Amino acid sequence: MGETENALRVSDFLLELYHDASECTPDVLRLRVLKNLQRFIPFDFGVWGGGWADGRLVTDLTVLNQSEAILGEWASVAREDAFCDLTLNRLGATARFDDVPDYRTSLAYNEHWRRFDASHMMATIVGEKTDGYVSFVGLCADDRPMTFSDTERMFKQLLMPHLSQALRMNRELWTGRAAIGHEAVGLIDGEGWVLCVHGPFHDFTANEWGARVAQLPAHVMSALKRGRRWRGQMLDMRLSPFGRNYFVHLSIHPILSSLSPREREVARLFASGMTTKQVARALGTSPSTVRNQIVHIYEKLGISSKAQLATLAGGK
Repeated sequence: MGETENALRVSDFLLELYHDASECTPDVLRLRVLKNLQRFIPFDFGVWGGGWADGRLVTDLTVLNQSEAILGEWASVAREDAFCDLTLNRLGATARFDDVPDYRTSLAYNEHWRRFDASHMMATIVGEKTDGYVSFVGLCADDRPMTFSDTERMFKQLLMPHLSQALRMNRELWTGRAAIGHEAVGLIDGEGWVLCVHGPFHDFTANEWGARVAQLPAHVMSALKRGRRWRGQMLDMRLSPFGRNYFVHLSIHPILSSLSPREREVARLFASGMTTKQVARALGTSPSTVRNQIVHIYEKLGISSKAQLATLAGGK
């Protein structure tokens, strides 16, 4: 009966998880899930966030029953934290403080985690679709007689794919809801890392910068935060706050929207100062094909010179 009751409780937890993923904003979803996890695993506070693995930079964070400074101040010991080393080297596996030899004598444990009453921690890091971006869920406790058990560790590890998938679905749902008309929309964190996209987001950014982007360029992010809008050679972009993150809305300049994706790519390169031969070489086609495409571009836009194209494409 005990095993049956546990199975039913887990089933109810997963049903609630995916229901909340369809109804709640990402921040609310993460808080609700952490609270619900306390029904299964005794812990005092929890963290659920994401960031850039190589730089150990946390850019997206939700915290239950603790100050957000817990990971803001962690940056000072991040490079020396052997527990972080372990979890990054074992993506998808759940680890505990006591899995690291002599961890309780380390600088990271004594100078950081103990200051925040984390005498025990159990964490899992998973890789996300954006290259180099990871998500993590950590459960921390102080008032426990012993470390998290193997049963608790395995339970959390089995749940982690569901937590990651539910958050991914949740972000995709809200990003789709934010889209208007022919816009492409991306959900980004405060540093410009792309968490989720809807519509031809990657096609639009490739037209603007020549390649798909995992993070918006710093100068674009700075301009968006200052004025909520940015205009490039091909794109109009606007920013709207969404909880701790932002939606970035992308649209092709209205006057350029009549061009096909290939024509916009040719227009971007030609307007940037390239010759027809250079454009052809960049796109792997012939100069005569590029010349014909430029003729069609001029006809569609009602212009007759490269200078006019540069003015339209640059928004000057």
